[in-house]
Amino acid sequence: MSLRTVTPLLALLAASCAGSHPMRSNEMLFETPAAESAKELAPDLYRRAETAAERAREEGGRKQSAVADDYRRESELWLAAAVAEAERIELARRLDELQREEERWSKQLARDQEASATVATDISRYRARAVALAEADRISALSEGATPSPQAIDAVLTRVRLNIALAEALGATDAQLGPLRSRVDAMARVNPKSADPVEALLLDSDALIGGLRAQWPSPRPGASTELVETAFVMGFAADRTTSGVVVRSTRFFTTGGQVSSAAVKRFSGLVDGFPHGPVACQVAIPTTQRTTWLRRAAQLIDRFERIDDGSRVSTSTIETNVFGPGTVQCTFTAYRDP
Repeated sequence: MSLRTVTPLLALLAASCAGSHPMRSNEMLFETPAAESAKELAPDLYRRAETAAERAREEGGRKQSAVADDYRRESELWLAAAVAEAERIELARRLDELQREEERWSKQLARDQEASATVATDISRYRARAVALAEADRISALSEGATPSPQAIDAVLTRVRLNIALAEALGATDAQLGPLRSRVDAMARVNPKSADPVEALLLDSDALIGGLRAQWPSPRPGASTELVETAFVMGFAADRTTSGVVVRSTRFFTTGGQVSSAAVKRFSGLVDGFPHGPVACQVAIPTTQRTTWLRRAAQLIDRFERIDDGSRVSTSTIETNVFGPGTVQCTFTAYRDP
């Protein structure tokens, strides 16, 4: 029994023995929070205490003070036993809760350790991330049909290996991970002649992670940092702000003013990889050549409306000379700093 429970009970017991109104003191014992808990958790012992107290009142009414005192002490002992039993039950419940909590954290720790071991076996996570980020510009320079450099391929494979390890830690199955691993191994053996399979591999691994993240009700801690790094690897600039992660790029239009399918495809992959909340985009329109750029922006907005069934990405234009013509800025509003 805890000190907080026992102290008031003992005080009232002493008062019932030494005070001038033992019957009243005895009744006060049944009005304590400890007695209320005993009534709920140890009803059998509590009823015995009530029965003895009732007999004490009856004998007291008959002026049988000695017999009444015996029943009163019996009542107090039964009540003390009921309180002790209630405290034992409460402690047992709390112990069960603590054990369940410990088991939950032990399982989580085991999963974390397993994920860490997976990453360590394949490639050092932090070293790989540094390599991937250092090669981000090479990856972002990939264009459809062009032959990627060996450095760009290495950077993509590094990133995909990280994505596979992360997906496994998040609960991806062997059936989901097997095809990606096979494609990584095949690409590592033979350098592809086109950037298409290289970029497709990266986007597919991000899409798998996005599907796993979509099962969560909201982004988990650290998601904003992951979004910034992933955007960087895909060739976008990105910053964390209080309104969300802001992704920015000047590559959505080619030098000829056409919409870049490669940039749209990468951005679509980014949206799929981070599936929570709306994405609000703005296209910078210069004050000069306004009509031309409005027409170009309309084409890009049409492409953006097809991303994620048009339910997440909203796009508007803004006249400004702060950013270069055609600069696109998108805010992932659910990915705010804590």
